Amino acid sequence: MKLKIFKKLKKKAEEIIDKKTEKYAQENISILSKIINRPSKGEIVKINDIQIPYKFTVPNKNKLLKRENYYKKYGYFKSTIVLNKNNVLVDGYTTYLLALNYGYEYITILREE
Repeated sequence: MKLKIFKKLKKKAEEIIDKKTEKYAQENISILSKIINRPSKGEIVKINDIQIPYKFTVPNKNKLLKRENYYKKYGYFKSTIVLNKNNVLVDGYTTYLLALNYGYEYITILREE
């Protein structure tokens, strides 16, 4: 009789653990997707650490819309953010704006050589 009770308790515990593990994995996949984007190499920086020079102006709405549609279709950005050694943006302003809009806290960037 005791063995049956322990088997039932074990099964119930495994079900609870499986549900919690699945929930944890789903929560963390969304976090990881906000860190990783297209480049297979580069470094990950905090979006808030990126400095935008005054020379960058508001991009053309069509360009921004095309980039956003690309992101929605493929799940990654069409262009890469390029920073200099001081975290000043060199290229990829539309990607930066989209990443901000989609709530990215971190993003993969390339460094200017």
